[in-house]
Amino acid sequence: MTELDQPLGSLPAQDHDHDVLLIAGSRPEVARLAPVATAFAESDRIRALTVATGPDPMAVHEAFESLGVPADVTQLLREPPGPHPAAIASLLMTRLDELLVDLDPSAVMVYGGGMTAVVAAQVAFWRQIPVVHLQAGVAGDDLLCPFPQEANRRVIGQLASLFLTTTGDAALGSPVGPNAISVGDTLAANPRPADLRFARLLRRVRSGGPQMVLVGLDRPDSLGVLASLPDLLDREPDIEIVVYGELASHGAAYPLLGHPRATVVRNLPLAELVWLIAASAVLVSDDPELVTDAPGLGTPAVLVDGPHIPEPGDSIRSILSPAVMTNVRQIIRAAPKPASPPSDGLEAARVEQAVAWMFGLCPSPVLSPTFPTSMTDPATNTEV
Repeated sequence: MTELDQPLGSLPAQDHDHDVLLIAGSRPEVARLAPVATAFAESDRIRALTVATGPDPMAVHEAFESLGVPADVTQLLREPPGPHPAAIASLLMTRLDELLVDLDPSAVMVYGGGMTAVVAAQVAFWRQIPVVHLQAGVAGDDLLCPFPQEANRRVIGQLASLFLTTTGDAALGSPVGPNAISVGDTLAANPRPADLRFARLLRRVRSGGPQMVLVGLDRPDSLGVLASLPDLLDREPDIEIVVYGELASHGAAYPLLGHPRATVVRNLPLAELVWLIAASAVLVSDDPELVTDAPGLGTPAVLVDGPHIPEPGDSIRSILSPAVMTNVRQIIRAAPKPASPPSDGLEAARVEQAVAWMFGLCPSPVLSPTFPTSMTDPATNTEV
């Protein structure tokens, strides 16, 4: 529901002793929190409410829908926020505080270090509501890289009651409290790609095969980038390219249609797009919102002919069209992207178990060893 449709009091009647708000302000946050909502629903020990908010709450709402987890609350803003972090934070702070007063949850869960996450954590702390931090302690020791996510992550680290890490180790400079539990990356618990071409490509990439370059182009003035992709394939024999968007049906894409290392599609469902971005060595797109989301999925991005906004860490580059391929080659020739660890499919279940332990609903924060232990390739859903 949205706050304009009906009052918050129309939410389902409370039938659990504890409830947790899963607050997302971007698509990468949705990709990690949607599987957690499913795990809470399946266990049925704690009520989880998904909250779509942030600078573009409707995009977050649609992301929840596309991943099969409808947003329980979509928090529309009273006015569009400005681009500066302070403008975004000031609008979100009042809206999120109103939400916490209305719902009075037992805890809030946030992911990573986005502006929505840090504002939600601060507001919850001021209301003396416990904060659960998903993906705590995985960044580096540079306060400005990525900016401002690393600084935000450290602020959340001072306020959180439960720290759920993707690995067993905390990164230098990332404060993690005593209640730190390794759960893995819940991205792996999202629906697998239905298109076998992408499932097989992801498996090749995960097994140490080619690097993937994902190219999403919609604007006619990006045709120069599209036309340069065959040359990129010739120059870089160890890459595979996926092209999607409006220009995928343009005549300039025809040379790619029969290429053994190129896949061209008009549309990509968000559930599959999330997997492809996360596995890519670099994303090239003329969509500023998608490029902004890419670093949250661990992928550097090149924005074609976009506004140049210098950012510490250089995780997003805004490049004039003729120079795009030069930057792409620089990125893919740099240190290869680290391979994701195999998934056992229980990442979201481990999150639910840890939160249940925090509330005293179970004796251990770790899943029972009676759970399956076989490792599964998330791209193909087969044991590895």
